[in-house]
Amino acid sequence: MYDPFVSPTGPAAHLRGLSQSLSKLGCDVHILVLDSRDKNRDVNGVHVHYHNPFGMSVAKDYIFSQISIGIINRLCRECEIDIVHGQSPSSYGYALLRRSNIPFVVTLHGTSFGEFASYFDVPHSFINPTLVLSAMSEMLFALLTCIEYRRADKVIAVSKATAEETVRFYRLPRERVTTIHNGIDLQSFTDSQVGAENEEHTILSVGRLSWRKGYKYLIDAMPIVLLEYPDARLLLVGNGIQRASLAQQVRKLGVEDSVLFSDKVSTEKLFSLYHEAEVYVQPSLYEPFGITILEAMSMRKPVVATRTGGIPELIKNGAEGLLVEPRNSLQLASAIADVFSDASLRRRLGSNSRKRVEREFTWEAIATKTLKLYTNLLSNW
Repeated sequence: MYDPFVSPTGPAAHLRGLSQSLSKLGCDVHILVLDSRDKNRDVNGVHVHYHNPFGMSVAKDYIFSQISIGIINRLCRECEIDIVHGQSPSSYGYALLRRSNIPFVVTLHGTSFGEFASYFDVPHSFINPTLVLSAMSEMLFALLTCIEYRRADKVIAVSKATAEETVRFYRLPRERVTTIHNGIDLQSFTDSQVGAENEEHTILSVGRLSWRKGYKYLIDAMPIVLLEYPDARLLLVGNGIQRASLAQQVRKLGVEDSVLFSDKVSTEKLFSLYHEAEVYVQPSLYEPFGITILEAMSMRKPVVATRTGGIPELIKNGAEGLLVEPRNSLQLASAIADVFSDASLRRRLGSNSRKRVEREFTWEAIATKTLKLYTNLLSNW
């Protein structure tokens, strides 16, 4: 349901990288995109089929994903599809009435149970009607996506932590769930080791401004950082339902000159921001994987992140970055100060990060693992 060649981030970025790499490996890849009047096209070897049933905006309302059932079944017949691969939660409608003679795989980008748990300690000042509706919708999605996972022949989780949540919360047989991490296009996120190191103490964090991202605790850390580094500045890139609450917190702490907000930026601008940052920080309360961490690592940036979800699968503490406990502003401030104060630490963490991404998280490597899963599934079908 996502258009991987329009949306730059999230599941769309996953689908774009995976589909193009599978095509390079010789797969005939077809993608169905709802909520679009675009004409069908081929992009880098990937066949994109657009459909806008009844002119309604279905991509924003998962409840309408059931209309994709007939469309997918028709594509399976016309294009002689061997495997249907859904991106949760968009494919629960298809899961209800899938063609049983074709294997069905679902990629899980995170569990609604894990997302919902992050709301338990929201302070009163951050609660608003949109947040309450968001929390309620997570429980609805938990019920709906249960259909996907129980009807799928294989569930791919983007991290080991997410795989464990899936087995525990959805009561799935462990052998039906496998882990294949997200990847990154290294040709897009170029290595930034060339050039002089930025002398400004700039902290960058990129993501949706939602409660689970933990930005409250990063902002709470800023007055502590500023005591030692008065010129430090934090740039938060993204938008979301917590924007007003976070801005109010910044004003309350009196750090308006040191904490800057920026809406979503172009890919070129994002590269520039990664390059300019001295440290990338991800203060999440719940994080199934952490694509922006992977982006920062590929740009040879030291990372400070919380020890939650799939983040420890990306970063070993002291090797590719520094890990702290969630909801701990003091630890965040201390780790940021450590990176600021030690140039050799910055270079070592950045170098190790880039090497690990090149070794384990290219889309070529991820697509190879996915193709192996397809092959094994078909051979036992």
